[in-house]
Amino acid sequence: MNEQILESINRDKYLVYLDKTGIDIDVIKREIIENIDEGEINLFANRYHQRLSPNIYLESLVFKYICKYLHDENKDSMFFDSEIKIDIKTVIATSKSLIQRPCILKPSDVVEGFKDPDYEDGFRVISRFERVLGENSYGKRGEKKAGIILEGLLPYKIETNPLVEKYPSNHIWENSYYLGEPFIQGFNSSFNSIESQYVLWMNSELLNMLGLRLDNYNNGLRALNSNDEIVLIFRFWREQLIGNGSSFVGMDSNIAKLEGCDLVLREDYFHYLKQIIPDVVFYTKVI
Repeated sequence: MNEQILESINRDKYLVYLDKTGIDIDVIKREIIENIDEGEINLFANRYHQRLSPNIYLESLVFKYICKYLHDENKDSMFFDSEIKIDIKTVIATSKSLIQRPCILKPSDVVEGFKDPDYEDGFRVISRFERVLGENSYGKRGEKKAGIILEGLLPYKIETNPLVEKYPSNHIWENSYYLGEPFIQGFNSSFNSIESQYVLWMNSELLNMLGLRLDNYNNGLRALNSNDEIVLIFRFWREQLIGNGSSFVGMDSNIAKLEGCDLVLREDYFHYLKQIIPDVVFYTKVI
């Protein structure tokens, strides 16, 4: 079994949740693995580079056998709380946030360390995530690996990953995103899922201190001030799609060699943020 497929199954949030509740998920995982249709998986492999196109086949399969297990075991009291329900608001909001990739360095050209956040049309890029795919075939190991950058604000000078991935994105809309935590922004990633692939957003406590509120999710993931001016914006991009031939349709052109997202804050509010956190720094982590 391909290691990437096994990793996707192990990271599935429903299985992780059941494991935390004390259920023996090994039984469920065995049944999932036994029922994976390799032929169906291959339908999602891009023939150009033999990569796996983004799809929800595994997520659907996992959920199917979780439900079957819970039904067979008569676990009537089991329910999924808000932590792992599908975050429809973020799915809609991030779908409205697609942009063309900014004119920035590729991850392989970025230098790790401290610097000033990039300036762009009156805004500061306070957080950024991007990864570039290597040229190895799907499922094969090699010397070339995906280059990844994780950039963001830290409350003081320390060499650590600024993009913490700890809480689900539904907390954004509940005004509790990283509330009470010493992190300026949070990060979420969901591969091969119906949910948003990448999400970056500011700590809800800081959002409140800046006097900002979430805009309607139908307008994208962004925050407004009391004058309804756009102050904080989430953006994402998927570019250099790998295609098979000249058609560029369907699964044959659904694999981005460059994909990422960022969070931009209006310049005047960035200075306001520095008054709230005097020792704030911007740090780039390269993987």
